[in-house]
Amino acid sequence: MQLEKLQIQGYRNLREVSLDTSAQFVVFYGDNGQGKTNLIEAICSLATLKSFRTHRISDQIQWGASEAYVRGTIVDQGHRRKLTLSLSKEGRKATIDGKSPNRLAEYFESIRAVVFAPEHVELIRGVPEGRRSFVDRGCFTLQPSYLALVREFKRLLSQRAVLLRSDRFDLAHMEVLENQLACSGARISFKRRAFVQALDKPFVELHTQLTGCSDVGIRYRGSLGEGSEEEQAEIYRHLLAEKRQDERMRGKNLVGPQRDDLLVSLNQQNARYFASQGQARALVLSLKLAELDLARRHGAKPLFLLDDLSSELDAKRRQKLVEILDEKALQVFVSTTSLKILEKGLENTLKFQVVEGGISQ
Repeated sequence: MQLEKLQIQGYRNLREVSLDTSAQFVVFYGDNGQGKTNLIEAICSLATLKSFRTHRISDQIQWGASEAYVRGTIVDQGHRRKLTLSLSKEGRKATIDGKSPNRLAEYFESIRAVVFAPEHVELIRGVPEGRRSFVDRGCFTLQPSYLALVREFKRLLSQRAVLLRSDRFDLAHMEVLENQLACSGARISFKRRAFVQALDKPFVELHTQLTGCSDVGIRYRGSLGEGSEEEQAEIYRHLLAEKRQDERMRGKNLVGPQRDDLLVSLNQQNARYFASQGQARALVLSLKLAELDLARRHGAKPLFLLDDLSSELDAKRRQKLVEILDEKALQVFVSTTSLKILEKGLENTLKFQVVEGGISQ
């Protein structure tokens, strides 16, 4: 998968952009505050339909503009698709070759991306929600249809929360809904656990390559056990019935996969509490690289978007990262303040300077 051409209009501080990006490494360089991260964000938004910096569409639209566009030509196994993301006050709209996809999965089968940015250190140090999102994103990268499973689970959770708070409680209705929720939640839990188990080995290998430390690991801490999908569904049904009265008193769902976590260990300690800032960065980067590696093994080749490389790793680890990425034969987009940190090991490279939102080669 390669992003061959990139066009951007009305996006943050960027002037109108039209770039040939057909290289393995595409580097955006320049001083801080010039728009490098905006370029990475725009590509991320095209690939995932989400920004990694904000939930508000209005934040991405240039001041004084009514809408923004990000367009990309994707080439994958000889097939060429033209993707467009339109952002406006009405929301976002994605098209493939000028037409709206019948299913979102159809769009994401055309383009996928893994992004690493400075704020992602919170994946290690932050709340479980961020780690669950990472696992869900990884499952989605491997299988775009996973998105529909997550949406269905969230819909059922929301319906149950409404019923829990209702003055007209209907036990029969609740039991039907809980059965659906148990089946849906078990599917989510089963796929998450399988993803984490598959991710563990490449995570350890890549962290060892990057840092020399092999005493790391990941484990999915779920509430439904480690059995089959059917066994997890039965456990979930039991938990829902057992906690129902307490949940009614509190008016919210208290048990289920929406409260699970990803445990990351370093030197046999929970990295959330014991990892330094530098160690946390290396752990997150190793997780992202492992996600890429696992996707490649399943036949997908996501884009890798690496924001602000200058501040994230020391010189030795930066060079090791470049070597790892070069071996993966994936397309990589990098933003940095200095080209010196990328002088070695980059042959098939395009470099673009970013100054006050303008891009030049």
